[in-house]
Amino acid sequence: MLGLVPDLVRERPESIAALARALYHLGNAEQARKTLRGLRFSSAGAQGVLLGGQVAAQAEDFETAERMFMSIWVAYPDRAKLGYNLALAQYHRGRIEESQTTLRKLMVAGHETSDIENLAGWCFYRQGKFKEAVAAMDEAIALDPSAEPNYLDVGMMLIELKQVSGALVAAQKATEVAPESYRAYRLKGLAEIKLGHVVDAVKSFARAVELNPMDRESILGLASAQYDDGAAQAAERTFRQGMERCPRDPILYQEYGAMLLKLAGSNDPSTEPRAVSLLKSALKLDSALSEPHFQLGNLALRKGKIEEAVQHLETAAKLGPKGSKIHYALARAYGRLGKGAKAAREFRIFERLKAEEEAPGSGASASGTKPMGPAFPGEEVKKLGQSGVASPPTRNR
Repeated sequence: MLGLVPDLVRERPESIAALARALYHLGNAEQARKTLRGLRFSSAGAQGVLLGGQVAAQAEDFETAERMFMSIWVAYPDRAKLGYNLALAQYHRGRIEESQTTLRKLMVAGHETSDIENLAGWCFYRQGKFKEAVAAMDEAIALDPSAEPNYLDVGMMLIELKQVSGALVAAQKATEVAPESYRAYRLKGLAEIKLGHVVDAVKSFARAVELNPMDRESILGLASAQYDDGAAQAAERTFRQGMERCPRDPILYQEYGAMLLKLAGSNDPSTEPRAVSLLKSALKLDSALSEPHFQLGNLALRKGKIEEAVQHLETAAKLGPKGSKIHYALARAYGRLGKGAKAAREFRIFERLKAEEEAPGSGASASGTKPMGPAFPGEEVKKLGQSGVASPPTRNR
């Protein structure tokens, strides 16, 4: 519709930005960039270019965003706002040192804000400077004690650094400043389950699901906590309700199937067939998942179906090469086939990956989630397709 009235679109920077956003969503990035170039000549001037850079960033075209922000560095009056957006684009491009340099210039010029300190914390985190990262997050909280995302961010970092008691304190504070935040209760539940406070975790995850019944991570957290609390039937009910609300989410099928396999061998002979059916359904919804192949391979290995096990486990290793448990199972399968060299190779890979997973700040938490850093305004929080805490939340800037 916007394309039908190009003359009118060119008159308004908001219309140009809307057209570019639509083009990005259609996968026509080159045409979107061409459209955004028109903002240089719009009546809004530097303000219009800033808007265009934010549109590009929301579409994850960070190179274009950085270029647009740089083009108005002299002309744009609000240096803190522009500099923050520039540093954020550089961060998401993986240019961590450049992002940090931009932030340092802002701080030296007296532009020290909660958002700037927060991003500085993520820069330190990405560089493996964990003590400095947490210190920067603490400073961000001091500058704006009412900002819930800062507590969630530092809590997520502390989870990854295996400082779970500190993460629980951060989560509790997040629930105080944002009592209607499902993310705050989800983080609280994760910290509690790691500390062995299973009953508290069930309550926290249940509150998170109540606040956002469509959030997969909260559903998975609640089911896991219920299972750990010995309430397998309640966990099954949580999974079924989640699948009713999110029938196309493969991870719910995958995790429900994995849980049923743990229950296999109980008095209900239908448990194992149901588990296999759920895992196969997960693969139908997303053939790139490695976990269902691992579960099916492990099951075949236990039943002595070694060739079938190897087929599933080799596929799992291709789809998820960083999963230590996959390589351990594959080593066992090769050993059962008498392939000693292959078994030894897989076991070496397992030992290396396991050591990496257990290292503080590895990003390989028990939830399987890895911190991604802060998001641009309007950007949906990125999930990695695993259970647990999501990446740091979206905020309006």
